[in-house]
Amino acid sequence: MKSKALLVSFIALFAIALSISAVAAQDLATGVSVEVNDLTTAPIAVSASETVPIEIFFTANGSHDDMRVRAYVEGYKNEISDETSRFHVIDGSSYIKRLSLTMPSTEDMEGLSEDLTLLVRLSSKDHASQEVFVTLKVQKNQDSLNIHSVSMPEVVTSGSNVAVDVVVENNGNNRLDNVYVKASIPALGISKKVYVGDLEASQDSNDDSIDDATSKRVYLSIPRTALSGNYEVEIEAYNYDASSMKVERIVVEDVATGVIPSSTSRTIAPGQETSFDLVLVNPSDSMIVYTISPAESKGVLIDVEESVVAVGADSSRTVKIKAKATSNTEEGTYVLTVNADSATGLSKQVSFNVNVEKSSSSSTGMADSTVILTVVLVIVFVVLLIVLIALLSKRPVEEDFGETNYY
Repeated sequence: MKSKALLVSFIALFAIALSISAVAAQDLATGVSVEVNDLTTAPIAVSASETVPIEIFFTANGSHDDMRVRAYVEGYKNEISDETSRFHVIDGSSYIKRLSLTMPSTEDMEGLSEDLTLLVRLSSKDHASQEVFVTLKVQKNQDSLNIHSVSMPEVVTSGSNVAVDVVVENNGNNRLDNVYVKASIPALGISKKVYVGDLEASQDSNDDSIDDATSKRVYLSIPRTALSGNYEVEIEAYNYDASSMKVERIVVEDVATGVIPSSTSRTIAPGQETSFDLVLVNPSDSMIVYTISPAESKGVLIDVEESVVAVGADSSRTVKIKAKATSNTEEGTYVLTVNADSATGLSKQVSFNVNVEKSSSSSTGMADSTVILTVVLVIVFVVLLIVLIALLSKRPVEEDFGETNYY
């Protein structure tokens, strides 16, 4: 009897263990199905770089507060994934969740097509995850261009030429004829294109002149009037059948050293004049003609030594700016302005300060007069002393003839 009781107890415990394990192994959902582009039969064909809609259908197998559905593809440099936010499900209810994935680009593909696995994962914090696998076949487009790389300076100056190096590649199934590369900065209204030629779908071992990829350089001339700031540079590769575009950024800086005053302040007395040096720098690769014109001023007259100055490429010139205070100019600081303009659009104003001081100039003048007078008096004294010594040295000696008596 005892053995029978033990056997019954063991069977009961085993049944309980089986039921517990069955509950633990229960899936989060039943009837899970996945549609890609409204298709369910694998393998499902998709195009490279295509963004495809994904719909997941399921029936909840239990109630859960924090379910999440995630779709992803592994094995590529850039992550390909999408997921829902956490949501609540009720046991026995049916649900649909919609996601989207962008397929790998043609530059990530080695052949004309590739098989990849789409993984759909249902997860919950209080339950083991559940996964569904769908086979996809990614195909290259018939006609496809890819801008492989773009190389150009990050910072340039207004008035300069910018070299944009572009590597363009044919990632499609067909040969592409008469391909062009265009670079433009829409905000500055500039654009330039170059002819690339023909690109094969793959490298042609029999013809070295026709390849599936090539590099081209495009020159953009930044206007002298371009304001400092960040600009978008659009690079486009195209022909009649395909096109591709990339957007880069470039920083344009003004030529800060174009017009430089050597000094900006002088002190003079009424009736005196002084001068300033204005250095004109041309850092560009072509000659620039500057027009120097003074603004109207009161109390102090201003004059430009050369009003039109030609500065050669990558060189500089110095222009003298003369300032003169009239005899009745009152004491104070006078701001003089000079405009430097060029035919290329460069325009800059330079200001000079002229301090007019009567007291300092008067004392200086008196000191100078005193020094001059002292020097003159010393010279006169020395000259008189020399004359006196000379006269004394030539004085005649008196002869003694004795006393003469006429009586």
